[in-house]
Amino acid sequence: MDFRSVLGITNKRRLTLLEKLYYRREGWSSDQLMSELNCSLPILLNDIELINEGHPSFQVVKTKGLYYLVVDKKVSLGNLYADFLNNCPEFQIIEELLYEECESITGLAKKLYLSSSNTQRCLKKIEKALWDAGMELCYRPLRIEGNEGEIRDFYYHFYSERQSAFESTLPKLPTEHYQIMEQYVSDFVMENEIHEKYIFQKRQIYNMYVSFWRIKRGHEFPKDQLRTEGINLPQGESYKALAQAVNERLDMELTPAVLRDALWLTFSDSVLFSVPHIKLALTDNSKCQQLFNQHYELVENYNKMLGYRFSRKSKISLAIVLSNDFYMHDPQGKYICFLRKNREAFLKEVSKVYRSGVEKIRILVQRFVHKFQMYQEEDFVLNYMYLLITTEVDSLEWLADQEPMLKILLLSDLSPTEETFLAKQITDNIYGNFQIVNFEKLSGGIPELYKELKKYDCLITTGSSQGLPKDYPVVVIDPFLTSESKRWIQDMISDLGEKKRASRR
Repeated sequence: MDFRSVLGITNKRRLTLLEKLYYRREGWSSDQLMSELNCSLPILLNDIELINEGHPSFQVVKTKGLYYLVVDKKVSLGNLYADFLNNCPEFQIIEELLYEECESITGLAKKLYLSSSNTQRCLKKIEKALWDAGMELCYRPLRIEGNEGEIRDFYYHFYSERQSAFESTLPKLPTEHYQIMEQYVSDFVMENEIHEKYIFQKRQIYNMYVSFWRIKRGHEFPKDQLRTEGINLPQGESYKALAQAVNERLDMELTPAVLRDALWLTFSDSVLFSVPHIKLALTDNSKCQQLFNQHYELVENYNKMLGYRFSRKSKISLAIVLSNDFYMHDPQGKYICFLRKNREAFLKEVSKVYRSGVEKIRILVQRFVHKFQMYQEEDFVLNYMYLLITTEVDSLEWLADQEPMLKILLLSDLSPTEETFLAKQITDNIYGNFQIVNFEKLSGGIPELYKELKKYDCLITTGSSQGLPKDYPVVVIDPFLTSESKRWIQDMISDLGEKKRASRR
């Protein structure tokens, strides 16, 4: 589930408008946008005006009757989501729930310069979204209760998605304190032979920040789920600096127990990111063992689907990646995101080219989550699909090699070198298992062409399709590939591949 449900109707509509324009660069007519957004023309025009005033890096322009989004080259869609998370009252309230500094709705409203009635409406929406995600909104003080790992991970994703600049920043944290945490995490990674990946270290820093606030407010991670041996805590200069910073900012003593609590992501085995830790967890953690074995079965089936391409080491690595992504989630909860559904967007774009391959992977994942009664909601299925596809970059190409072979006839009036170049462009840019053959015959007219076409599955031509059988698959293109002609060819290849597979069943 995502937390868009807590947004007001207006903000949700404006965000959807920007996403529609961002992902469809060929433009939208006003009628199309009104239909997609279920709004009137005055509301659409007002939204566009306010977006252009409030988001200088994202400007909606109208050219020849179509609306387009012009995006500053220095920003991405992530900056837009960060703006919404920073400025929408619903998400400002979610942040305040971490610090637990407001005893009442009146106090919260005063702090955020909102009316009490508006604050109460926002809290009701937030309460429902939290409940659906397996967490609980409590009062006096206003706070979140529930599975501690899920709450902390929830806030990690909140702050991570809210980051709008390259340099990581966290509220209520001076720059020098951030750098102290960064150095301690770096020493922790070094001492425990953890892979030095930027995203893992950033995640540890953000989780430490959230955890310190949760610990200060009395929300400890269950001690019986934290290791006390096998993982080292650096005790050098970076520890002393961190202890002083925690004491200054939070008035807390940084004991080894508090540090393990703050570094729960590693000490609870929620994320295995080093060879020694993997061996340790698979030796004495029954939950890790069970999840690893289940996910290893998924990897084995995936490997079989791909034509047995993985080494044993690759299969173990992929099974660990999948287990890590699942481990901390409460089976009674939901897969949570805030605004940016980048994995879903990625799969939508990939499906435009690799339709059959993505569908095969979807079926594989659906069988897996059904067999082991894991999350079966759409978001989690998409998440598994994303991880399988991106962990092995050649996977979709390997699936293409197993597709039924298609024979494509290329008919053009280009010179031999131009035609060879065009054929190469098609081969390089179109996904599928096909062979391109150039049409060489000079005589015989339409009857001979009809005979020739029967030898092939489809035709690509720079000429005209007039006079050809109406049901014969054909794409007419310019003497060079455009984004539009690539899409036409890809759709034809994908449709023909599906029909051939269906005929073989």
